[in-house]
Amino acid sequence: MVETEAYIIRDYRAADGVEMLSRQACNDPDAEKWCAEAEGGGFSIIYEGELALCAGIIKERKGVGQAWALFPLDVGKYHIDPKIARDKLNELMIEHNFWRVFATVRCDFAAGVKYIEWVGFEREGRMRCNEPDKSDSFLYAIIRD
Repeated sequence: MVETEAYIIRDYRAADGVEMLSRQACNDPDAEKWCAEAEGGGFSIIYEGELALCAGIIKERKGVGQAWALFPLDVGKYHIDPKIARDKLNELMIEHNFWRVFATVRCDFAAGVKYIEWVGFEREGRMRCNEPDKSDSFLYAIIRD
């Protein structure tokens, strides 16, 4: 666990994901199962006692993982420095020996696109009808030598 003035950064727990999804009013029946599967490869940020962000990497196969993040709709009020996510992602890539980590972002989510690019992901293409509402996503990846 890492503490800064306003933040506590700790290992991700399935209960964190469940809490975050409930704050997003997610009603996906597989959500709790997914939250449990994400344990062991992520982190949670607590800001002034409140869960502000959960993120991590799920292993797809040897050396390749999928990055994920859960955050409340009002995440901007927490003023989380993107360097935290960038540094933690890099730590996870090294710890779990990932040479490729990919992620998707809705094409219409401009803030998400800006954020993921700042963290260091490069856009690889567009995935048509990739979202639950059949909207498109951009595919991003980080490749580590």
